[in-house]
Amino acid sequence: MEEKIEKLILERIANPGWVTTRGILLDPQGQSAPEEHLEVEKVMVQLAQRGLVSLWRLILQDGEETLMAAARPDLELDKDLEQRGAWAWAEPYHYQE
Repeated sequence: MEEKIEKLILERIANPGWVTTRGILLDPQGQSAPEEHLEVEKVMVQLAQRGLVSLWRLILQDGEETLMAAARPDLELDKDLEQRGAWAWAEPYHYQE
């Protein structure tokens, strides 16, 4: 299962450069179980530890919901979202190694 999630993450960060847990779970409304999001987050952290992605906390416009996002290591997601006038903003996510 982890290999499948890892492959999806790496494919999705190719274009547009980043993906959230919802994007991996094909869950735009946030209906998936919290355990499913945790499994995707775990794989995202493993990829970050290997230097394959950078991690971000995506904060939705209302500020009440956050999602983990994985991005290409060279993508500054916070600046990218700001330049596009996106519905969310991003902050770097720091994890324990």
